[in-house]
Amino acid sequence: MSDSASDDQDFILVSPSMRILNHSFAGITESRQIAVRINKKTMDVDYEPTNLWFKRAASTVLFGITIATILYRRKRLQRVGGMVSLAGASRPVLSGVAWTTGIAAVLNSRPITPETTE
Repeated sequence: MSDSASDDQDFILVSPSMRILNHSFAGITESRQIAVRINKKTMDVDYEPTNLWFKRAASTVLFGITIATILYRRKRLQRVGGMVSLAGASRPVLSGVAWTTGIAAVLNSRPITPETTE
């Protein structure tokens, strides 16, 4: 029992929610591996391979947010007859959201290239 307890105390564990976020946005950070735990004394890191399912799901959600934002922006402009001055501040804010999520989705959907050892 003491070996198991001391082993757990020697490591800093990465929280499960942070691991899922790291898997989800691995395309943006270009991470081939995700840290699982870190040894406090030697600073050695244990890794796991990137889960591509989370990465693809996050890219799909980001693309969905982009499309929904663009459609909502068009709907708001149609509601005021295309008069930009009546659309208010939502128009540039929605454009910013669409651009940001669109760029993040494109970056995240890039393939992760395997590491070359030369």
